[in-house]
Amino acid sequence: MFGVTGCKGGKKLFCKLTDNRSNTLTKKQQAIEDREYELLVIAKALVVEEGFANLTMDKIAAASPYSKGTIYNHFTSKEDVISALGSQALLHEISLFRRAQTYDGLSREKVVAMHVAYHLFARIEPILSMCVLTSRTPWVIEKTSPERLAYINRLEEELVAITDAIFARGLSSHDLTLPEGMTTDSIIFANWSMAFGSNALINNAANSSCVARILQSQSILMNINIMLDGMGWLPLSSEHDYQQVWQHIEEDIFSDEVAYIATLKR
Repeated sequence: MFGVTGCKGGKKLFCKLTDNRSNTLTKKQQAIEDREYELLVIAKALVVEEGFANLTMDKIAAASPYSKGTIYNHFTSKEDVISALGSQALLHEISLFRRAQTYDGLSREKVVAMHVAYHLFARIEPILSMCVLTSRTPWVIEKTSPERLAYINRLEEELVAITDAIFARGLSSHDLTLPEGMTTDSIIFANWSMAFGSNALINNAANSSCVARILQSQSILMNINIMLDGMGWLPLSSEHDYQQVWQHIEEDIFSDEVAYIATLKR
């Protein structure tokens, strides 16, 4: 459903992802979409340098070859820009999650593959990974165009559908039995909150002695095993080498991303 362009050699600040709608665009529509992406690259660079709070439409205009009026033809406000960055983040996550699910493994290994995908995304795109949360705050939502909000909601539904399928496989294979009072929504939220929190700490609290002394992927995997063991998701970590599974997923599915991360100076 989604395509990826603009990522070769890490030359872009983030990958350009689109849905199949782009295949039917006219030349003029494609030019407009390309210009919007160019503006998002500029906006993201400003956020990297100065943070979300200091992003302004004036700064985007000053850093771009376009007038402020042209920029307002694409975005209604700086909050609309942040929401657009959030939609790019969701597109990237969806693309990686779909690839993760091509890993041929047990249901719990599929969950690990999802976490590998998210961890790599957070390492490659720390700003975009935080932008997903920022774009859903009330102060951003209230100033985002209705059309963009509807698009983000659709992307979120797409992402949730992928995770729903993963956990449904655990139930259908009887690798997972829901304890009384627990729902699949509870499991999905637990996984999402653990993944977001763990990766956010690794990306933003490197100076913490507690965080710095832990190898990144191993700390994420440890958290995953503690959580899934607590749910009784089979096979338990005491019975299965999930470190090897993690490595296989990186090698088989995400070798390009792992190689790119090795070139980053962070």
